[in-house]
Amino acid sequence: MYKKLHRRLTLLFTCVSGAILIAMSISYLYMSEREMKENHFLTFSSRVNSLISSLEQQDTLTWEWLVKTSANQDLILALYDNGLPIAYTRKVLSAQDLALTNEAKAYAKNAYPHLESGSFYSAAHQEFSFLSAENDSYHASILNMRKNQSILTGIVLFPVRSFLLRMQKQRLLFLLLNMAGIFLLLIFSWYFTGKLLTPIVEAREKQTNFVAAASHELRTPIAVIVSAISAAKTADSAKKAHFFRIIEDESIRLSTLADDLLLLNRSDTGRFHLNIAPTELDTLLLNVCESFEPLAKEHEISIKTELPDDAAPLCNCDRERIQQVLGILISNAISYGRPGGHIRLSLSYAKSLFRIMVEDDGVGIADQDKPFIFDRFYRSDKSRSAKNHFGLGLSIAKEITEEHGGKIMVADTPGGGARFFVLL
Repeated sequence: MYKKLHRRLTLLFTCVSGAILIAMSISYLYMSEREMKENHFLTFSSRVNSLISSLEQQDTLTWEWLVKTSANQDLILALYDNGLPIAYTRKVLSAQDLALTNEAKAYAKNAYPHLESGSFYSAAHQEFSFLSAENDSYHASILNMRKNQSILTGIVLFPVRSFLLRMQKQRLLFLLLNMAGIFLLLIFSWYFTGKLLTPIVEAREKQTNFVAAASHELRTPIAVIVSAISAAKTADSAKKAHFFRIIEDESIRLSTLADDLLLLNRSDTGRFHLNIAPTELDTLLLNVCESFEPLAKEHEISIKTELPDDAAPLCNCDRERIQQVLGILISNAISYGRPGGHIRLSLSYAKSLFRIMVEDDGVGIADQDKPFIFDRFYRSDKSRSAKNHFGLGLSIAKEITEEHGGKIMVADTPGGGARFFVLL
């Protein structure tokens, strides 16, 4: 499912980004070509104006000047005296160029008849775009002027084939750049959508693992209860009482597990409610320590509390939830402690930060296990024998602490054991 979604998102992002890239490229190309065409036509108009100025100033037109002017400015120039081609036009122009200029002249006379009038004393001219019968494009100009009591007519053609080829090359370059850009967008979109989907895939995997682990944990007490009920049906009174105790213990385990799962579910769905109120953490630690002293004695473990000399300020927190966190840490310390060991609770305050420490000198936590101990249902090999631990306690402690905006960390106790810090 995620692979299919990955492909679809990649295609979507690539198409959208590619469409934007193409639209911007076409817009830029259109404006660029329009400006290039205008500049190209203005260049031709400037050459025509320069040519007319030179024609007006010269009394005699020499072949050398006409040939040089045409060659230097890349023009095809045909001149007519009272409608008849002058010697230069007949002798120098090729038959193809002569036919082309005659075609342009005929077109200009039909399109601009006002230029046929001979009542002007300065040159009159008109520039226009011309497409020959061979489908070749030109910038063209027709000019009329009085010269030595006669009317001099000129046809000027400026080929635009090289200019059009240059624009085609620019279009091809833009096409190649767009193709390369879309290909890079495809690679980036594949990588980006993969990164985008990674948290979703991980969350899905965690959910799947969570359900599988929860099912496994539920299966064990249920199987014990079913077996105990089956055995109790044929057992005598004394044995029935034993099986009923088993059923009761396992039912309590199921209830505890259900409560833990519900708490984690509320945290995942954003429905975790905290009753925040000013709380005396030093009093809270003393109460928690006192409540766990009987259990610690059963395991031959001493438990003590260390408080700062100066009274700590009130902490805005949910008293019951913080007490639950400390209960989880102390319960773990007792379960994984050693006879004759000790547990130490301490509280300190500095720079608006409360630090609660729960330290034991038990079996400790292996370095390879430390990154995972706050994961749900995670239990190291050392602790799998602890029947009443489902691997949810530290996950719950972490969720509660983070809901308070705090942080929980673990470190080794010098000499062996584990040391947990709760920062609020």
